[in-house]
Amino acid sequence: MSESSDKGVALEDYIAKTLRRKLGARVSRDKRSGAGSHQKLDINDFFMETPFDIEAKNQKKIAVLDWMRQAKSGASLSRIPTVVFQGDDDVLACIPFENLVDMAVEIRDLKAEIADLRRPIVLSVDEAVDKAVSLKMSAGVSECRNGHIVSPGSAKCLAKGCQYSSSYKAKKVKK
Repeated sequence: MSESSDKGVALEDYIAKTLRRKLGARVSRDKRSGAGSHQKLDINDFFMETPFDIEAKNQKKIAVLDWMRQAKSGASLSRIPTVVFQGDDDVLACIPFENLVDMAVEIRDLKAEIADLRRPIVLSVDEAVDKAVSLKMSAGVSECRNGHIVSPGSAKCLAKGCQYSSSYKAKKVKK
């Protein structure tokens, strides 16, 4: 291989390795990239574990607009066309601005959802009982005659000491 293709392969390997290490994505360098007449991208993400369709470039002359056109023409629907290129000592990525804003909105919404999930729920005793009863009834849980939960697939109560449980022993009455 030529020196220029070796540089490209090294960058593609670096991108795939970083995505595997940081995201756990099952991606690999497409060994056929650049071959043939049809458009294809440089990183193979068969399982679509990342939102990106990546075109990698390791060239001295920076031509981001041309590279982005190439990435857009090869990108699938609902995937983000991404150009990853080597610039001096940095590896940089370029994505369309709309996709960047969409990702920022999604991150904001997820942070708000996490904050909401972390907020404690304070219920009065009556509210807690009502909620527990409604959850129990909506889940199709059956009860024994004393109102305790019954083991699924069995008629035995799960409450210790209940006369309908399998471990219940009646107290002996002295005569």
